[in-house]
Amino acid sequence: MRLILASLLLAAAAFSQEAAPQKPLRERLLERALQGDAEAQYDLAKNLETGRIGLRRDLVQAEHWYRKAAEQGDPFAQAGVAILYQFGKGVKADLVEACMWYTLASAGSKGGDHESIADMLDDITRLMTPEQLAEARKRAKEWKPKK
Repeated sequence: MRLILASLLLAAAAFSQEAAPQKPLRERLLERALQGDAEAQYDLAKNLETGRIGLRRDLVQAEHWYRKAAEQGDPFAQAGVAILYQFGKGVKADLVEACMWYTLASAGSKGGDHESIADMLDDITRLMTPEQLAEARKRAKEWKPKK
């Protein structure tokens, strides 16, 4: 009898866990982002930038989360930060800052992603003075990822 009762209790517990509603994606994403998961930070930033998955569009918060992931060395987040600075989306436009992040993203990416980021880097360097370009390259060379 105890064995049957224990089996029934285990089955009920398993069923209730499966049937329990999951937290919305945005909440799970935020939890992972707060724990330092660079992929989640990037995904959260992208969704904040575009106003998807039930999040209000917030470019200031998007920059915050892109930067968190970028500082860990995520090349997609680095490109995301660069785009915000290049076009002044949620931040003051800054070609030097954008170029620095594009440079890092280009160095950390591969294949078609690398080609796309390298093209964006080439485009922005054409808009910069030699002094701005030298400063951006200096910052990229001195940059170190954060854990």
